[in-house]
Amino acid sequence: MSDEEEKKAHNTIKVRNYIDSAQLKEDVGYSLVDISGAQARQAQLFVHYGTLAAKASRQVDNIKLLLENTEAAVYRVLRDSMVAKGEKVTEALLDKMVTRHERVTAVKKALNEAKQIEAVAKIAVEGFRHRKDMLVQHGATEREEMKGELVTKLRSSREEDLTNLKEGYLKRVSQNAA
Repeated sequence: MSDEEEKKAHNTIKVRNYIDSAQLKEDVGYSLVDISGAQARQAQLFVHYGTLAAKASRQVDNIKLLLENTEAAVYRVLRDSMVAKGEKVTEALLDKMVTRHERVTAVKKALNEAKQIEAVAKIAVEGFRHRKDMLVQHGATEREEMKGELVTKLRSSREEDLTNLKEGYLKRVSQNAA
């Protein structure tokens, strides 16, 4: 591959953003009106965003490999060029030249972008862990409230039954006394 071909190939580094912030915000939210529905979707969303986080992590690893290969290729090209010109070649000088080379810098920028995407993906997964905790708490609160309503209805029903019994008894007693 010629130097021009390598530049062209390098310039096509595509860093994919796996997380749509607006969709994440919508997915992480839920309504207290439909706790059961939110709980049912929790595992599905956690797996979805966990998979996206894994893909973002793989992207970082792939770009790290690309960076290593690019540095090695640039090092070789620079060294061969200096040797061909009869210039003095030192490892320290080559290392500095490689670090500043535009192809290496471009891959490092792509790596930084991929790391940022990976960090956002990890935060998304953590957000769904927090969401699960909140759903569990809201579900427990809802169950307690339902228990309270049931107890209140049961007491009211018992009081009504007792009142009906008393009224029936009093009617019978008053009819028997008459």
